[in-house]
Amino acid sequence: MSIEIGSVLGIADIARVADGLGAAVRVGIDGPGASGKSTLAAGLAEALPRAVLVNGDDFYRPEADEGWSGSVAGGLFDLPRLASQVLVPHSQGEEIQFQRFNWDTEILGDWVSWPGGTPLIVDGVYSTHEMLRDFYDLRIWVNAPRAVRLARGLQRDGEEARSKWVDVWMPAEDRYIADQAPQDHAHLVLDGSGAVDDELGEPLFVLLGSRDCSFR
Repeated sequence: MSIEIGSVLGIADIARVADGLGAAVRVGIDGPGASGKSTLAAGLAEALPRAVLVNGDDFYRPEADEGWSGSVAGGLFDLPRLASQVLVPHSQGEEIQFQRFNWDTEILGDWVSWPGGTPLIVDGVYSTHEMLRDFYDLRIWVNAPRAVRLARGLQRDGEEARSKWVDVWMPAEDRYIADQAPQDHAHLVLDGSGAVDDELGEPLFVLLGSRDCSFR
């Protein structure tokens, strides 16, 4: 059936869309920080058999990196590394291998690896940046009101992170949206404010927009 704007979708509904796109579907879940992306990504990873979940935060650039920039869309993250170590090999059916960024030491840490040929979910701001966009079979944009996102971010990271959120991360996200309008290239645009929950506590998302997508 067609997805109607304003529909309330559960994880199972969105998983059916992804599952219908193949056994090695690539899903990019983008949107500003603390919008509900990770909740959706974790749910999809559980719902799709053998799915691999890659967190975009593992590709954050150290501030000492000469490529680190809040004024360039995606400049806070090493998107070329995300492409070369994750998206390119997965698109070729090969094993994924990459190092995770260590947020405590601000250096690259342990190597992780996963086999190819399985569903891949990439969760993170800038995950559907224009240099990465065409790798995905399903692009999802998740948003929530700014005040909700900031409150969530501070609850997670602590009040000491307010300056990072207000002065660095959120302005950089605003520039990304203004420059590339990633939501306009998403197959599903969702409200992740969490205002709607079912009686079992499952996260639900309101569909704000869709393109080239249907339930199967």
